[in-house]
Amino acid sequence: MSGHSRRAFTAGALGLCLGLALDACSSPTPPSPYAGPLRTVALAAALENQAVSAYQAVDAALHAGKFGPAIPALSAFVKAATTHHVQHAAIWNGILSKAHKPTVTGTPLSNNAQVMSAITGAPDAHSAIAAVHNLEIQAAQTFAAAIAGLTGLQPAVSAAATIAPVEAMHAATLGYLFSGQSAVVDFLGNGGAVSTNALTL
Repeated sequence: MSGHSRRAFTAGALGLCLGLALDACSSPTPPSPYAGPLRTVALAAALENQAVSAYQAVDAALHAGKFGPAIPALSAFVKAATTHHVQHAAIWNGILSKAHKPTVTGTPLSNNAQVMSAITGAPDAHSAIAAVHNLEIQAAQTFAAAIAGLTGLQPAVSAAATIAPVEAMHAATLGYLFSGQSAVVDFLGNGGAVSTNALTL
Protein backbone atom coordinates (compact mmCIF):
# COMPACT_ATOMS: atom_id res chain seq x y z
CA MET A 1 0.00 0.00 0.00
CA SER A 2 1.44 3.41 -0.95
CA GLY A 3 1.98 6.18 1.56
CA HIS A 4 -0.94 8.11 0.09
CA SER A 5 -3.22 5.07 0.32
CA ARG A 6 -2.19 4.40 3.91
CA ARG A 7 -2.90 8.00 4.86
CA ALA A 8 -6.31 7.86 3.16
CA PHE A 9 -7.14 4.56 4.88
CA THR A 10 -6.09 5.90 8.28
CA ALA A 11 -8.08 9.09 7.80
CA GLY A 12 -11.14 7.09 6.76
CA ALA A 13 -10.85 4.77 9.77
CA LEU A 14 -10.48 7.69 12.14
CA GLY A 15 -13.50 9.34 10.58
CA LEU A 16 -15.57 6.19 11.02
CA CYS A 17 -14.54 5.84 14.67
CA LEU A 18 -15.33 9.49 15.32
CA GLY A 19 -18.72 9.10 13.67
CA LEU A 20 -19.54 6.08 15.83
CA ALA A 21 -18.45 7.91 18.95
CA LEU A 22 -20.63 10.90 18.07
CA ASP A 23 -23.59 8.59 17.44
CA ALA A 24 -23.09 7.01 20.85
CA CYS A 25 -22.90 10.40 22.50
CA SER A 26 -26.01 11.61 20.70
CA SER A 27 -28.08 8.69 22.02
CA PRO A 28 -27.55 8.63 25.78
CA THR A 29 -29.55 6.32 28.00
CA PRO A 30 -32.58 8.29 29.21
CA PRO A 31 -32.80 8.80 32.96
CA SER A 32 -35.18 6.59 34.91
CA PRO A 33 -38.57 8.20 35.58
CA TYR A 34 -38.52 6.62 39.05
CA ALA A 35 -36.52 7.85 42.02
CA GLY A 36 -36.63 7.47 45.78
CA PRO A 37 -39.67 5.63 47.15
CA LEU A 38 -41.30 5.59 43.71
CA ARG A 39 -38.47 3.45 42.39
CA THR A 40 -39.33 0.90 45.06
CA VAL A 41 -42.98 1.10 43.99
CA ALA A 42 -41.96 0.51 40.36
CA LEU A 43 -39.89 -2.49 41.47
CA ALA A 44 -42.90 -3.85 43.35
CA ALA A 45 -45.10 -3.52 40.26
CA ALA A 46 -42.47 -5.28 38.15
CA LEU A 47 -42.23 -8.13 40.68
CA GLU A 48 -46.01 -8.55 40.60
CA ASN A 49 -46.01 -8.63 36.81
CA GLN A 50 -43.24 -11.21 36.89
CA ALA A 51 -45.28 -13.36 39.26
CA VAL A 52 -48.29 -13.14 36.93
CA SER A 53 -46.17 -14.27 33.97
CA ALA A 54 -44.66 -17.07 36.03
CA TYR A 55 -48.01 -18.43 37.17
CA GLN A 56 -49.43 -18.14 33.66
CA ALA A 57 -46.51 -20.25 32.40
CA VAL A 58 -47.18 -22.85 35.09
CA ASP A 59 -50.89 -22.86 34.25
CA ALA A 60 -50.13 -23.36 30.55
CA ALA A 61 -47.83 -26.29 31.37
CA LEU A 62 -50.47 -27.86 33.60
CA HIS A 63 -53.16 -27.56 30.93
CA ALA A 64 -50.83 -28.99 28.31
CA GLY A 65 -50.23 -32.04 30.50
CA LYS A 66 -46.51 -31.31 30.60
CA PHE A 67 -46.34 -32.34 34.25
CA GLY A 68 -48.41 -35.47 33.94
CA PRO A 69 -51.91 -36.05 35.37
CA ALA A 70 -53.89 -33.03 36.49
CA ILE A 71 -53.35 -31.75 40.04
CA PRO A 72 -56.67 -30.04 40.89
CA ALA A 73 -55.47 -28.40 44.10
CA LEU A 74 -52.44 -26.93 42.36
CA SER A 75 -54.46 -25.71 39.38
CA ALA A 76 -56.94 -23.98 41.69
CA PHE A 77 -54.15 -22.34 43.67
CA VAL A 78 -52.35 -21.14 40.52
CA LYS A 79 -55.51 -19.42 39.28
CA ALA A 80 -56.14 -17.76 42.65
CA ALA A 81 -52.54 -16.60 43.05
CA THR A 82 -52.52 -15.19 39.52
CA THR A 83 -55.61 -13.13 40.30
CA HIS A 84 -54.02 -11.82 43.50
CA HIS A 85 -50.86 -10.75 41.70
CA VAL A 86 -52.84 -8.96 38.98
CA GLN A 87 -54.66 -7.05 41.72
CA HIS A 88 -51.42 -6.25 43.53
CA ALA A 89 -49.80 -4.95 40.36
CA ALA A 90 -52.80 -2.66 39.86
CA ILE A 91 -52.37 -1.29 43.38
CA TRP A 92 -48.68 -0.49 42.88
CA ASN A 93 -49.33 1.00 39.44
CA GLY A 94 -52.15 3.08 40.89
CA ILE A 95 -49.64 4.70 43.23
CA LEU A 96 -47.36 5.47 40.28
CA SER A 97 -50.24 6.95 38.30
CA LYS A 98 -51.25 9.25 41.15
CA ALA A 99 -47.63 10.43 41.30
CA HIS A 100 -47.83 11.16 37.54
CA LYS A 101 -45.30 8.45 36.72
CA PRO A 102 -45.62 5.81 33.97
CA THR A 103 -47.08 2.50 35.05
CA VAL A 104 -45.02 -0.68 34.80
CA THR A 105 -46.67 -2.95 32.26
CA GLY A 106 -43.96 -5.53 31.62
CA THR A 107 -41.29 -7.36 33.59
CA PRO A 108 -38.29 -4.99 33.46
CA LEU A 109 -36.15 -7.06 35.81
CA SER A 110 -32.58 -8.17 35.22
CA ASN A 111 -33.36 -11.76 36.25
CA ASN A 112 -36.58 -12.21 34.30
CA ALA A 113 -35.18 -14.35 31.48
CA GLN A 114 -33.55 -16.66 34.02
CA VAL A 115 -36.73 -16.97 36.08
CA MET A 116 -38.95 -17.73 33.12
CA SER A 117 -36.45 -20.21 31.72
CA ALA A 118 -36.48 -22.10 35.02
CA ILE A 119 -40.26 -22.43 34.77
CA THR A 120 -40.73 -23.13 31.06
CA GLY A 121 -37.82 -25.57 31.09
CA ALA A 122 -38.88 -27.33 34.30
CA PRO A 123 -38.98 -31.13 33.91
CA ASP A 124 -41.78 -31.57 36.44
CA ALA A 125 -44.35 -29.67 38.51
CA HIS A 126 -42.16 -29.69 41.60
CA SER A 127 -39.33 -27.87 39.79
CA ALA A 128 -41.67 -25.28 38.28
CA ILE A 129 -43.41 -24.59 41.56
CA ALA A 130 -40.06 -24.33 43.35
CA ALA A 131 -39.23 -21.41 41.05
CA VAL A 132 -42.57 -19.72 41.73
CA HIS A 133 -42.16 -20.42 45.45
CA ASN A 134 -38.90 -18.47 45.38
CA LEU A 135 -40.64 -15.53 43.68
CA GLU A 136 -43.27 -15.43 46.43
CA ILE A 137 -40.63 -15.43 49.16
CA GLN A 138 -38.67 -12.69 47.40
CA ALA A 139 -41.79 -10.55 46.97
CA ALA A 140 -42.85 -10.98 50.61
CA GLN A 141 -39.40 -10.08 51.89
CA THR A 142 -38.96 -7.21 49.45
CA PHE A 143 -42.22 -5.56 50.46
CA ALA A 144 -41.67 -6.14 54.18
CA ALA A 145 -38.15 -4.70 53.98
CA ALA A 146 -39.34 -1.72 51.92
CA ILE A 147 -41.83 -0.40 54.46
CA ALA A 148 -39.27 1.66 56.40
CA GLY A 149 -37.97 3.29 53.22
CA LEU A 150 -41.45 4.17 51.99
CA THR A 151 -42.14 6.55 54.88
CA GLY A 152 -43.70 9.70 53.48
CA LEU A 153 -45.58 7.81 50.80
CA GLN A 154 -48.41 6.46 52.90
CA PRO A 155 -50.29 4.59 50.15
CA ALA A 156 -47.11 2.63 49.40
CA VAL A 157 -46.56 1.86 53.09
CA SER A 158 -50.11 0.54 53.33
CA ALA A 159 -49.71 -1.49 50.14
CA ALA A 160 -46.46 -3.08 51.29
CA ALA A 161 -47.85 -3.88 54.75
CA THR A 162 -51.00 -5.40 53.25
CA ILE A 163 -49.48 -7.28 50.32
CA ALA A 164 -46.38 -8.78 51.96
CA PRO A 165 -48.40 -11.18 54.16
CA VAL A 166 -50.42 -12.32 51.13
CA GLU A 167 -47.24 -13.22 49.25
CA ALA A 168 -46.03 -15.03 52.36
CA MET A 169 -49.32 -16.92 52.46
CA HIS A 170 -48.78 -17.97 48.83
CA ALA A 171 -45.31 -19.22 49.67
CA ALA A 172 -46.58 -21.05 52.74
CA THR A 173 -49.33 -22.74 50.73
CA LEU A 174 -46.88 -23.90 48.08
CA GLY A 175 -44.55 -25.17 50.78
CA TYR A 176 -47.36 -27.15 52.33
CA LEU A 177 -48.52 -28.60 49.01
CA PHE A 178 -45.10 -29.91 48.11
CA SER A 179 -43.36 -30.62 51.39
CA GLY A 180 -46.00 -30.58 54.11
CA GLN A 181 -44.21 -27.65 55.77
CA SER A 182 -45.45 -24.10 56.13
CA ALA A 183 -43.52 -21.55 58.17
CA VAL A 184 -44.91 -18.10 57.33
CA VAL A 185 -42.71 -16.29 59.84
CA ASP A 186 -39.59 -17.25 57.89
CA PHE A 187 -40.90 -15.55 54.76
CA LEU A 188 -41.17 -12.13 56.36
CA GLY A 189 -37.45 -11.67 56.96
CA ASN A 190 -35.42 -9.59 54.53
CA GLY A 191 -32.58 -11.88 53.46
CA GLY A 192 -34.17 -12.47 50.08
CA ALA A 193 -35.34 -8.92 49.43
CA VAL A 194 -34.77 -7.71 45.86
CA SER A 195 -32.77 -4.50 45.39
CA THR A 196 -34.07 -1.70 43.17
CA ASN A 197 -30.88 -2.28 41.17
CA ALA A 198 -32.72 -5.24 39.62
CA LEU A 199 -35.17 -2.80 37.99
CA THR A 200 -34.02 -2.09 34.43
CA LEU A 201 -36.15 1.04 33.96
